[in-house]
Amino acid sequence: MDLRFTQFEVLTTTGSFFVCLFFVCIFLEASDIERELGASATAAVNKENLFWASVTPSGQQIVLTGAAPDYASRKRAGEVAALVDGVTSVDNEIVIIGEAGTCQNELDSFLAKEHVAFKRGKADISESSYGLLTVLASVARNCKTRLEIASHTDGEGDAAINLKLSQRRADAIRKHLVQIGVPAEQLVAHGYGETQPIANNATEEGREANSRVEFRVIGDAT
Repeated sequence: MDLRFTQFEVLTTTGSFFVCLFFVCIFLEASDIERELGASATAAVNKENLFWASVTPSGQQIVLTGAAPDYASRKRAGEVAALVDGVTSVDNEIVIIGEAGTCQNELDSFLAKEHVAFKRGKADISESSYGLLTVLASVARNCKTRLEIASHTDGEGDAAINLKLSQRRADAIRKHLVQIGVPAEQLVAHGYGETQPIANNATEEGREANSRVEFRVIGDAT
């Protein structure tokens, strides 16, 4: 078998190899840029506490989905994403769920009167909170939309331990709600530790406010 190649064949093969290598490099670079833009846009909306906005990068375009409480919030999410360096356009597909009589308002209303309590330093739910969770479960079943159970701690102690504790507490609430009839696929449990304070951790009142559980409508019907 004659395995000798002509100079033309060698040059053609070499040229094809470098052309392929060139396009692979371009593809990898584009993927890196897309990931970076997605991460930057996600960080930007999270910084504004627009927790219901989901970010999906598509090249240098950002696609926003989720369920906003009102038009102004939906518009704000689009503006925040558009200000991220490198983003050329924003496809804002966020659904407005309305303010009055919405699932989010109902959940917020009950949690403004009571809060989910745990045994100190543990993920065990206090029996005194079972009644509140029963009410929240009823609201959740009627909402027929996905909900995030967001658990937070105050700033005392080790941050890593607090993060794990908050996740265990969120998981405990999710487990309890599923046991009393809320579809498992409707609930997402997320522990944030001490990363999202709403008050000053230097005071007892502030620490009490920061150690909390929130229910957040994140959209998409179950």
